[in-house]
Amino acid sequence: MNHKRCPPESPALTMGALAMVVLAAGALATGALACSLIVEHRSEQCNSDADCARVAGAVCNLTDGICVPASSGPGGGDDVIPAGCTAPDKPLVEITGDITEDFTLKCDKDYLLKGQVNVTAGATLTIEKGTTIRGETNQQVPAALVVHPGSKLIAVGTKDEPIVFTSNKPTEDRMPGDWGGVILLGNARTNHRDANGAQARGQIEGLTNNGEYGGVNDNDTSGTLKYVRIEYSGVKLAPNNEINGLTFGGVGRGTIIDFVQVRHVSDDCFEFFGGTVNAKHLACQYSGDDAFDWDYGYRGKLQFLVAQQDPDVAEETNGFEGDNDPLALTPAPEPRSEPTIYNATLCGKGVDVDKEQYGFLLRRSTKANIFNTIVTGFESGLDVRDPDTAPSVSSSIFFNLVNDFAFAEASDGTGILQDDDGGFDEIEFLSDPDRKNRDMDPGIQDCFHPSAPVFGPAKSLTANAAEPPDDFFDPSAAFIGAFKDADDTWATSGSWAVWSPR
Repeated sequence: MNHKRCPPESPALTMGALAMVVLAAGALATGALACSLIVEHRSEQCNSDADCARVAGAVCNLTDGICVPASSGPGGGDDVIPAGCTAPDKPLVEITGDITEDFTLKCDKDYLLKGQVNVTAGATLTIEKGTTIRGETNQQVPAALVVHPGSKLIAVGTKDEPIVFTSNKPTEDRMPGDWGGVILLGNARTNHRDANGAQARGQIEGLTNNGEYGGVNDNDTSGTLKYVRIEYSGVKLAPNNEINGLTFGGVGRGTIIDFVQVRHVSDDCFEFFGGTVNAKHLACQYSGDDAFDWDYGYRGKLQFLVAQQDPDVAEETNGFEGDNDPLALTPAPEPRSEPTIYNATLCGKGVDVDKEQYGFLLRRSTKANIFNTIVTGFESGLDVRDPDTAPSVSSSIFFNLVNDFAFAEASDGTGILQDDDGGFDEIEFLSDPDRKNRDMDPGIQDCFHPSAPVFGPAKSLTANAAEPPDDFFDPSAAFIGAFKDADDTWATSGSWAVWSPR
């Protein structure tokens, strides 16, 4: 465990640390930076205070298993809230430009992102639990927090004191696309290539400049996000050039992503551009496009995913959308996209709309290993496109779909019935008894309810479930879906996740 100790005297805030930090009254803030504890997370951090002895003045937060400053209270101090953090009217601090030194956003203030705010290489931005960051609405220069390769974002909230990224509009006026989103960029491998075929950095979607990502370090870390909510984000700059709710570009497996919700976003909730980042407990509500999207060689592990689609969006929105390279290059560039996913619940629109939506849309030479997933309320369960695409889907349940497992494609078909995958038969593939997929009612009370969903089945779906491997997050989760049963409420308890039609 690496750590950064607080210096004897914290440095004064300089224009190099933040291009501009302005109080709501407009005065330049030049006070001393608060001392903060920064912990680089790798896995479970602590089980007792003794595990934090190497970090001066730290104790173990038993709820989240991380080392925190002892001043926050005994045992991590979940019951001790810093003064001012619960105030109804916090001072508003504007942030714009580049963060070039370690900096902490404190929960006794609200923060306004103006334009593209960059955390540059070597800097760590720490955000305290209970902190709210608002994105300014500006379609010309969308507000976005961009964490560049070699920098870190440490944003660790709690179940009831989450870190929230939201719109700066009044609550009743907030809409998807009010601001940009959060973008993590790292040094893990992608399959971007230059004109000579050598590995090259990519330019992240949604930024017109200063957005390069990718490298050779699959164990790279971009920090930690835990108990974080991102809402009303996702600006479309041009067709196929949008900012998602949470974007990963070449992010490595040293990064910790756990309990993150993206809701009411105009594009994808989560998109993975290459890299190896692993994540669990991801929740998506009402995306304008896909819930979970990957391409450019993404090879991470995902577990406990839930999505709820917007019935009022009649677009081609999917639960999982996977590509290797959007240009569909042949032969497929390496490394190929191949995420491994266990325990997902994908709730589509629940109604028939003009355009098709799939539980899984897999194309352009991607691979995918998908197990223990519930797909319900979509037009169709699976669509495979392009002959080199290679899915593996097992131990999953498909229910309440307009076209059951898949559309019946044919060589002389047209439109969505056209054979576009070299004769791959999705229906035969999913129906193979060895794959243990079923068309049955999973017994979920209401996964489509926008404000009070029940995602877990009445009874745990253990029949035909796959057992995750020992090196997965939770190898004991041998049940189908993201929730063991109706009493499993990880996405609907506490205040970190919000479910609402607006």
